[in-house]
Amino acid sequence: MAIDIHSVSFTYPDGTAPIEDVTFKAPTGSVTALVGPNGVGKTTLLEIVAGSLEADEGMIRSDTEISYMRQNPGFDDPAESTVLDALALSLPQSLQDVHGKLQGLYTGAGEGSGMDLAHQLDLWQSLGGYDAEAQWDQITRAVLGQGLPSASPRKLSELSGGERKAIILRSYLTSSVPTLILDEPDNFLDLYSKAWLATELNATSKTVLLVSHDRTLLTDAVDRIVSLEHNGVWTHGASYATFPAARDDRIARLAKDLDAWKAEERRLFRYYKLLKQRAGISEAMAARADAAQSRWERFKDLGPPPLPPPRREITIRFEGSRTGKEAVRLTGFEVEGLVGAFSVTIYNEDRVALLGENGVGKSTFLKEVIGDRPIDDPTLRFGPTTRIGYFSQDNTITTDAEALLDVVLPSFRNENEARSALGRYRLGEHVRHGLDELSGGQQARVQLLLLERKRPNLLLLDEPTDNLDLESILVIEEALVDLDATLLAITHDATFTRVFNRFLLFDGDGVVAEAQSRQRALELASQRGLSLLDEPGVTILSV
Repeated sequence: MAIDIHSVSFTYPDGTAPIEDVTFKAPTGSVTALVGPNGVGKTTLLEIVAGSLEADEGMIRSDTEISYMRQNPGFDDPAESTVLDALALSLPQSLQDVHGKLQGLYTGAGEGSGMDLAHQLDLWQSLGGYDAEAQWDQITRAVLGQGLPSASPRKLSELSGGERKAIILRSYLTSSVPTLILDEPDNFLDLYSKAWLATELNATSKTVLLVSHDRTLLTDAVDRIVSLEHNGVWTHGASYATFPAARDDRIARLAKDLDAWKAEERRLFRYYKLLKQRAGISEAMAARADAAQSRWERFKDLGPPPLPPPRREITIRFEGSRTGKEAVRLTGFEVEGLVGAFSVTIYNEDRVALLGENGVGKSTFLKEVIGDRPIDDPTLRFGPTTRIGYFSQDNTITTDAEALLDVVLPSFRNENEARSALGRYRLGEHVRHGLDELSGGQQARVQLLLLERKRPNLLLLDEPTDNLDLESILVIEEALVDLDATLLAITHDATFTRVFNRFLLFDGDGVVAEAQSRQRALELASQRGLSLLDEPGVTILSV
């Protein structure tokens, strides 16, 4: 058994207890996915297993060294951190120590002689450091098109989020550490990289414990799913393909068990009360009444079975409206240096998915659409009643407020309304927390709440499902399908594309085209180095 978690509990200094009596196993050689609502404690649990946090109670055992890839790997100085710094995160501890000493000797930051350098290089070789460097060279060539000598000093700030994530993720999957913990490894990855990740997970002999909300990845590359919920944990011994049905069956069973427990508790209570009324008849009847009361009390002391978790974590109340016949008309619209001039008309209630590999300008395009432009700009026209709402991939919320309640309060008539809305998004317990104290999924919920209050009829969404939990994604999909509004959304979530009826593709040459079907769009968007001019099944929009 590679990872064995038994009766683990953890409480933060403020009294919040996200992890209570959690028990499960990640078998050797398996890919185990940890899923659950945003804010339930998935990342906290990963940090406990990895040793970054210490549990208050319980036991964690592993028969191998564990390497932990955080959701957002941190660096002492993000602006100065390099590709080499990112690659080194995946080294086993013994090699990390040698790597740190070598970098200090190379830069003069550490004290030592030529003999010290020779000693560290000898250790580097004996522990497999040169093998790691050979792997790193393959990684930088695959992701950046450069060998390690050229790529290693490059600043991470120069790379896209997808490139940074791909470099770090590939280094962990090719490292010599046999057990990996991966926190949302698919975030920021395009469709090509997600397919690559699924292939690698299927082929690896490592033990992997990961957190993901991508239903395609959970279906294609996961052996078992551990669901962490507000009232406990349960294990589904298969992939996501059968998980929703199994979860529905479990919720129904728990609800039935709870109803049966309540009925039995009421029966025992009424029976003992009845006997108490008759206790004056004889000593024998009084003894029977005492025995009935004891049975009722013992039954109550054992407590009810687990409560069924909610089927939906959040409740969304989007209100749309018409934008006019044409929501957006782009005529010779371009993004300098990224997207060549193209023309397209988006009609009222169109649902348009923007697809393509990382770095081709999709996010920049959306920002240009909502950016400051002259009123008479001939390249961009909105419908006469358009109200724009924007969801950012990085959960950017511009505010000077510190507490969550103060962040959302300006969007409501009073505090009671604000608190009620936060409750609908399962954020009611965090009203005094700062945004930086919330998980990525909880911050995404805050964005959705603020978006809801603007009542937009043109939604520009940049990776809206990236940080949301599985149940919240389903709620979002249902809301968007029924919403009287127009959507333009960037997504690398293949399952989420079911919501859309039009598909715009972007390639690395700045060409934009519209695919004739969802299937064709996904096929093309999953390619690396796509050139739309060479592909059938699309209509070129570039001018």
